[in-house]
Amino acid sequence: MKPRQLRVALRVLGVCLFALTTGSLVDATGSAAKTPNNATGKVTVITVTAGKPTELAFKLSKFSALPAGTITFKVTNMGFAFHNFKICSTPVSRTAKNSCVGQVTRTLKHGQTATLTIVLKKNGTYEYLCAVPGHAAAGMKGLIGIGVKVTPTPTPTTTTTETTTTTTTPTTTTTPVPTSECPPGVTIQTSGHGDQDSDETGAPSDGDGCI
Repeated sequence: MKPRQLRVALRVLGVCLFALTTGSLVDATGSAAKTPNNATGKVTVITVTAGKPTELAFKLSKFSALPAGTITFKVTNMGFAFHNFKICSTPVSRTAKNSCVGQVTRTLKHGQTATLTIVLKKNGTYEYLCAVPGHAAAGMKGLIGIGVKVTPTPTPTTTTTETTTTTTTPTTTTTPVPTSECPPGVTIQTSGHGDQDSDETGAPSDGDGCI
C-alpha cells in the first residue's frame, strides 16, 4: 500500500472510531448518518383532587380509556382530613377490595401536594383508593381504565330528612249530671212524704214527685 493510500485509510479509520464513540456513523464518502434514538413513550398526566367534591372522595381529571404506559398522578389534598392516593398494580373487575398491592403517596395534610408515577402496561381496570384506615371502606376509591372505558365512580351523598311535629290539644267534653228526673221548669214535690225513691229530697226518681 502506498503511503498516500495508507494515510487516507488511517484517516477513515480514525473517523469511524470517533463515530462509534459519539453514536454517529460515517459512510465511505465522508457523510454522517445519525443513529436513530429509541422512541420515548408518552407520559399521561392525571390531576387528582382528594377531599372533593366530598371529604371522602377523589376527583380525577381523566380516568377512562387511558393509553398503556407511564402515568403520573399529581395529587392535591383539598379536604380537611389527612388523605393519600394509592394506585393498585393489578387489574380488577370491581372495587370490592379496600386494600391492594401498589404505589402510594405520602399522607397529605390540607393543601399539600404529591406526585406519583407508575407504569401500567396491561389493559384493564385498575383500582385507586385512599390508604388511610377506613377511608376506602367509606367510599374513597374508584377505577381507571387502561385501554378500556370505565364509568365515573358515584359520589357519596348525604340526605337530610326534615321532620314536622304536630301538637294536638285534647278536647274535654263535659256531660251535665242531672240533678233530678223532672222536666225543665218542673220542680220536685217536697211534701215530706217518703215513697221509697227519695224524690222529695231532690234525688232522681221515677217522676212521681214532679209538680
